[in-house]
Amino acid sequence: MRGVVIAGLMVAVLAGCRIAGPEAEAPPAAGAITEQALPSPAEPSAPPETLAESPAEPPAEPEPEPALLAEQRRLCEAGGGQLAPRGGGVVACVRPTRDGGQRCEAAAECEGLCLARSGTCAPIAPLFGCQEVFTARGLRERLCRE
Repeated sequence: MRGVVIAGLMVAVLAGCRIAGPEAEAPPAAGAITEQALPSPAEPSAPPETLAESPAEPPAEPEPEPALLAEQRRLCEAGGGQLAPRGGGVVACVRPTRDGGQRCEAAAECEGLCLARSGTCAPIAPLFGCQEVFTARGLRERLCRE
């Protein structure tokens, strides 16, 4: 008989039923969220007149790319590159080098620059800014490209 009662209680708990008892009648604790405190899904979060006053603005469409820039992008990407901003509205076509990261001691050993600090070929070309590089004869020089 005891097993039947326990099984009945388990079924009631698993079914989501609440068993009435003294603890079921207790008021909710202070600050507890109750079903009455939550708005129903059909209720708007603001009065209707407030919603009518501020219509949602559609997202701004990006401006079309100028024809010359679109052509530069197409040619750059066709060659395996990517347009990168250089500042002041200027862009440059930057592409990965085939030998980027390989050891080098002279510029002739690299598709791009031979970086003197790391002794490796540059991972992209062109590489802007000032760099310590090895020349074709293996001499160390400072090269600046803007």
